[in-house]
This record gives sequence, C-alpha cells and structure tokens, in this order.
Amino acid sequence: MKAAIYYGPRDIRLEEIEKPRAGEDGIVVKVRAAGICGGDLHAYRKAPIDRPPGKLAYGHENAGDVVEVGANVKDIKVGDRVFAEALLLDASRTRLAGIAGLSGLHGGFAEYLWVPVVMRDKDTGTHTNIFKLPDTMSYRDGALIEPVSIGAAAVTTAAAQSGEVAFVMGTGIIGLGTVVALKAAGMSKIIVSDVSEKRLKAARELGADVALNPTKVDVTKRVMEETSGGGADIVVETAGLPATFLQSIDIARPGGRIVVVAYYEESVQFKPHTLINRNVRIIPGRGADWPKAFELIKEGKITDKQVVTHTFPLDRINEAFETAGNSQESIKVMIEP
Repeated sequence: MKAAIYYGPRDIRLEEIEKPRAGEDGIVVKVRAAGICGGDLHAYRKAPIDRPPGKLAYGHENAGDVVEVGANVKDIKVGDRVFAEALLLDASRTRLAGIAGLSGLHGGFAEYLWVPVVMRDKDTGTHTNIFKLPDTMSYRDGALIEPVSIGAAAVTTAAAQSGEVAFVMGTGIIGLGTVVALKAAGMSKIIVSDVSEKRLKAARELGADVALNPTKVDVTKRVMEETSGGGADIVVETAGLPATFLQSIDIARPGGRIVVVAYYEESVQFKPHTLINRNVRIIPGRGADWPKAFELIKEGKITDKQVVTHTFPLDRINEAFETAGNSQESIKVMIEP
C-alpha cells in the first residue's frame, strides 16, 4: 500500500509498504479522511515533539471503512464506517505501548490503517476506540472526532461551570472544539483570540461571543473590559506561543484556571511568583474525550462544512502540510488517501 513516511522536517516521502492484516483482535480500515494535527505540523516545520525517532506514517485523526475484522472482534463488520483510534498495547495488554501516527504504529497518512486491538468498556461493553459513524456524519466529520475531543477534554479539565466566562487563545480546530464544548457547558460569555480572520469568523459561527485579533486590538485590555476588570474564569491556551502563555496569566482572574493544551516549539520563561501573586492555577490539558466529541459532531454542533477548508490526496501531502501551516487561509486540512 502507499504511505506517506515522515523522515524529518519538510521531508515526507510517498512509499510502498506492506498492507496490514487485522490479526485476531484487530481490524483494518481503508482510510477515507485523515486530519493534519498541530503536532504533525510542529514535526513538519521543526522536529518531532514528544515523538520517538524513526520513519513513520503520521496521521492520528482517522475515519474510513472497515475492510478486515479479526476473529475475536464482535459487533464490528466489514463495511462499517468508523472513526478509529489505533492503539497498541504491551505484552501484558494493560498498558499503552503506541498510538497510530504518533509512536509505534503507522497512522492514517496511508491507504490502510491497522487497529491492533478493539477495546471495550468493561462495565458497558461498548467499544472505546472505535465509533461507528451514522449516515448523518461524513468521513471528514469522523476524522474531526479526535481533535474536537481534545477541546472537549480541556473543558472538563477546567471544571467549567455554567455562567462562567471563558477565554480561548487560538482558534485552530482544537480551539474551535473548545469553543463548542464551552458553549455546551453553558458559559455566560466566550471570548477568543487569533491572528486569522478566517478562524475568528468560524469561532463566531460556532458560538464565540467576542472574537479578538491581537494584531488589531489590545487583547488583555479588551478581555478586562468584557469582564468588568475581573478577568476570565477559565483560559484555554491552544496557540502555543511564549507570548500567549504569558498573556494567559494576565487574563485569568485571581483564582482562575488556565488549561494549557498547546505544544510549544520554543521555551517559555516566566517567574513562578506571578502565579502565586495572582492565585492562578495552571493545569495540563492533555487528554481526550472521544464520546463527548462524537456527540457534539453527531448533533451538528461542529461539522466538516464549517471547519475543513482544504483536502488533498496522499501524493500531495507536502503541499497539504504547507497549506495547513498558513493560518490565514486554512482551518482544518485533511488527507483523503
């Protein structure tokens, strides 16, 4: 099968590799849509962040058709349309050993995706890493489940309460997923910032009350005006710049929470006593809530028509990455092998 193999910054090569087999506990998916993640983009521009070295097909935001099913897999059949998060377990089958497109497994920037194990919730019996897509959801919708799940999990991590004010820094797909999840959580006001007018427009359409461009306005000043000088109860940092990290501390109200979701290409220097003086908590935002994201997309709260701006075939993947790096023109870029 054809796969786009990452060799290093700005060096992705289309190669022929062996097509996977399902094995007893897994499935094989014909990839129909695979999103370019911000982490993929970091690796393309510079070097992998928190990823082991080695030649790998990236792509961990995947949806497609099941074409092979292992003998031990129940309730999934050939022809099912699915969102699939491919996970590799260690020999004990209790610990995660790899994630497709990130470590240990080839991801969705290929014609086929191997999902080594189909996992179930021990209490409910439902699949936890495979979601069947209803007819109302496109493959592109399915591929949005993973990035939207990061925003949904950030809202849970922030312990968002109805009536609070939230500020989202960065309105790429994770920021937009955060906006949708905040809206569902009943925020009294959602403020966002981004340098891309295209992305700010999408944020407004998805529920943001105030959209600010830092190249045009003093964002900190405007947030304070919008909060009567108090600051935001919740700040979700998805932009990944030293300046936005520092600004998040200024924007959070005393006693507020900052959830840091973004990966950073550069180090951030700050004085920790700033957090003490302002009584602000910084919380790591790592985690995913696939069921919540699935429901938000299924309910039409966020769809591919609103956020997927470009699609490319596998043999134009380098062009796709260059496009994804242009925030003025793109929101979500997908590969359709």
